[in-house]
Amino acid sequence: MRQEKPSDLLDPDALLRRPGARLMVLAPHPDDESLAAGGLIQRALECGAVVSVVFATDGENNPWPQRVLERRMWVGPRHRLIWGARRRGEADAALRALGAEDVHVHRLGWPDGGVTWKLLDDTDAMLSAMRALLERERPTVLVLPDLVDRHPDHSAIHVLVEMAFQSMPGAVKPACLGYLLHGRSQPGMPRRAVLTLDAAEQQGKLEAIGAHVSQTALSRARMLRFATGIETFVAGLDSHDRAGPNLPWQPPRALHPFLALLAVDAGGGERVPLRSRGGANLFWRDGSPAACMTRVPRPPFYVKLYCPLPSPWVFDGWGWCRFGAPLA
Repeated sequence: MRQEKPSDLLDPDALLRRPGARLMVLAPHPDDESLAAGGLIQRALECGAVVSVVFATDGENNPWPQRVLERRMWVGPRHRLIWGARRRGEADAALRALGAEDVHVHRLGWPDGGVTWKLLDDTDAMLSAMRALLERERPTVLVLPDLVDRHPDHSAIHVLVEMAFQSMPGAVKPACLGYLLHGRSQPGMPRRAVLTLDAAEQQGKLEAIGAHVSQTALSRARMLRFATGIETFVAGLDSHDRAGPNLPWQPPRALHPFLALLAVDAGGGERVPLRSRGGANLFWRDGSPAACMTRVPRPPFYVKLYCPLPSPWVFDGWGWCRFGAPLA
């Protein structure tokens, strides 16, 4: 698979000014497009690039702002549909604020908060949908969530895109720019791509963020932290491979009854119970047995440590790691 040289990924402006440039922004939820790439979208349009925005979910499973703004305690399926429609409208308003009302918009309608489970249970259909989008839009620059983003919908979208590329060996891979909206980068994170916004672009991004009224109601200060004069991305997809055969985690043994592993490759996903004795094919950081998958996974494959206990906390404590050859 052909791809950009690492040095070429460090200048998003230059990528967008190339003849035939096409930008695709993958947003797990409405508002991610504005927070992560509001300036990049404006710059792409100014350069004459073709722009598409893909909303994986409608953001319908967003109960606390909905409870506050609609003054209700119970949020059922019908209420979530109404909320999703509201967030779609806010996304349209945000795109207008960016001057992007006429860009190609794709809404996949995947379950908000459930992208990880759909990835495990409906792998082939999700891969087909992502391949179809990439083949239709033919992006030269692809903006997507970083693998280490702590929102499970974000990291699952990243895993899906990597697997889609692996299933398209003859395709020309776009320049990939990863964004991180939840959590922190790993120590020693390599190549950074930085776009400096001018005053008009910064104002447009601020107005686009403000258009997501349902989200700024409770998280205004957090969201406005992204309305700065720069947008920063991780350049490329190859920065998260495991160098060795073991998982990167070593959770205390007392936590093991409350934890599980998820594993997925192009052949599908599975929930993998932990085990502390022999017969394992997944191992903790110290080499002790962690779990046994029911089949030998095809590299690259992805493993996630998570806690299945019900919790109001939506963010990952550990997230995914990738095993296998780099995407080349």
